[in-house]
Amino acid sequence: MKSIKTIAVLLTPILVFAILLIPYSLVNQHFIVDWLGCGCPVIDEAGNMVENNFNANDFTALFWLFISICVTAISVFLSKRIPKEKIWLRVLYVVGMLLLSLLITYQFYQMMMWN
Repeated sequence: MKSIKTIAVLLTPILVFAILLIPYSLVNQHFIVDWLGCGCPVIDEAGNMVENNFNANDFTALFWLFISICVTAISVFLSKRIPKEKIWLRVLYVVGMLLLSLLITYQFYQMMMWN
């Protein structure tokens, strides 16, 4: 029973993504896009494409990467729950959490991209 509880605690950092998904989507849709632009190509009166240097897509990528770094940092602290004798398991856990958080970040970025 103790090992199931430990596994549940070790997986809790991933819940940060689930908790932030809906609030960030709403903020992105209603405020960030109005503030930074949607990342869609903008055409001026002469028919030339105007480059938008930093837009809502870039902000979204940075936001989710920051969350991914935070989740990885939390995982480093939580890895102390794994016995010291199993250092390989600690490393595997932290690397796995990093890869999983980067995968989730990529999926959220693709889902929230403004074209």
